[in-house]
Amino acid sequence: MAKPLRLPGVEEQRVLEGLEIQLLLEADQQERWNRLIVEQHYLQSATLIGEQLRYAASYQGQWLALLGWSAPAWHLKPRDQWLNWSEEQRQARLHFLAQNSRFLILADRMQLPNLGTRAMKLCLRRLSQDWQEQHGHPLLALESFVDGQLFRGTLYKASNWTMLGPTAGFGRVAEDFYVAHQRPKQLWMRLLHAQARQWLCASSLPEPL
Repeated sequence: MAKPLRLPGVEEQRVLEGLEIQLLLEADQQERWNRLIVEQHYLQSATLIGEQLRYAASYQGQWLALLGWSAPAWHLKPRDQWLNWSEEQRQARLHFLAQNSRFLILADRMQLPNLGTRAMKLCLRRLSQDWQEQHGHPLLALESFVDGQLFRGTLYKASNWTMLGPTAGFGRVAEDFYVAHQRPKQLWMRLLHAQARQWLCASSLPEPL
């Protein structure tokens, strides 16, 4: 597991232990989330594709980090090979995956080491249940893309995600439409259940799914 540059101090640890994750469902909350993402995220876009959820990690009401989840990529060769599912299984079961399409730290990272991993941990604890309540089905696995020219993926590594390798260099502009951007990214995957890979490529899903 990746180690932070330094351990948090006493006051910083108090903030991390008091961190709360909030699902943003109200229009004004989502508008605020969108505005901050456009202003401070390197992609400068708050657009999420397909089924989606927005979260804020906060301490005593102050937003310190933002997370956004959306529908997964339609075709993704490294992911599909990793899951070992057939084309028919991919089409029928893709909705059990979601993409961490936005992650933004609002606080000073040098003052709050481990904030990102703490926020991610809290979000993953409830993500599948929230997805079930909002979209009618749970999640089994997650994907995310990291621009290796800008970031190292340290947060995902520390949060027990698996890097599968570079993408082909296409970006999604609609739910099933992609354009070439000639900037391959690192593909990271995270299972939400120990048997998720077996279930997704099995001849039939467990009864609860």
